[in-house]
Amino acid sequence: MRKCLGVLIVAGAIAVCAEAEEPTDVFGFQKFFKTKEGSYSWDSRHWANGNARSLANWAGDAQDPTQWTDDRSSDGGGFYVDGQGTMQMLGSGPRFHINGQQSWATNKQQFQNVEYTGYFKRDALGGENYGGMVVGVRSGALGHGSTGGNDCDAHTYYARFRNDGKWDFEKEWRHPGSYYRSGTGVGAQDPLWGGAVLPVDKWIGMKYVVYNKDPSTVRLEVYIDSTSDATPPGNWELVGVAEDAGQDWSGASYGVATIDGCSYSDAKAAILQAGDAIVMRSDNDHPYYKFVTVREIDPTAPFEVETDVGGSSSSNQGLSSSSGETAPAAIRRTYRPSPENVPVRHFDLLGRRVPAKK
Repeated sequence: MRKCLGVLIVAGAIAVCAEAEEPTDVFGFQKFFKTKEGSYSWDSRHWANGNARSLANWAGDAQDPTQWTDDRSSDGGGFYVDGQGTMQMLGSGPRFHINGQQSWATNKQQFQNVEYTGYFKRDALGGENYGGMVVGVRSGALGHGSTGGNDCDAHTYYARFRNDGKWDFEKEWRHPGSYYRSGTGVGAQDPLWGGAVLPVDKWIGMKYVVYNKDPSTVRLEVYIDSTSDATPPGNWELVGVAEDAGQDWSGASYGVATIDGCSYSDAKAAILQAGDAIVMRSDNDHPYYKFVTVREIDPTAPFEVETDVGGSSSSNQGLSSSSGETAPAAIRRTYRPSPENVPVRHFDLLGRRVPAKK
């Protein structure tokens, strides 16, 4: 897309054109925020280069042009890339890191304000309840008990569409301790599928946006596309919002307030700093991923998007304020639904939003 400005010269007009960012990603899916100027991005187009391959025993992917693929699986089981665009997780504890600090990578990138987009398909029933579509941001590359790891490097915010049918945000400071929250508050995990488990053999999209709202507050937003069958530009609906100002949400087991053994001790502190890696993980199941993109964003520069981002009772109808008035989605950054004003939402197994059960 090109944006042109007309400049009047004595004899007439000339057009001065500058490149403007496309509102869709490399796969055609809707972006919510513009990419940070001068940053590098990662996407999974190299999974569709025609070369099927296995990545195991903590290997990277020589066909990743960024060289950021980093297998940190707990058992070395790794992943299988079919060459047609899909990656399957293998082994008992798959951990796919997009590590922007790989020592041999030409370009380095840390991730602070992030927009993640990807599609996931569960291959079978089973796996751990806390597994499923699990995506983490602001992580240190050596955290999470990985080989050569550092438990204090595990600072991460996760969004989870869990195998047991619930969704939440999970905050982790020191591995393996963590605590969670969802739409109904800290220590809660809300049903996503109306009481059913995460569906099998269904492409489900997640858009996960994390950014510093101000110098002391992190905002997390997670959206779902459960109706397009991974067809661009996607049909995105808000699942939930959380804000962490370091007051009430611990990143340690059972919500305790302190952490031992690290250079930091406050488990309730917001994770404000950038991380080295984006994490996709599960446990004891073998899901599929495709159409994955990770971008460092400018949170002050939203695209004008048509998506359900507030309390509206139907999809793609803007959002509702507490007064009941409806505002167009194009001004979503002006409205910014607070965590308290986003209703609990349930989706049936066909991906249609349904009223929450009383």
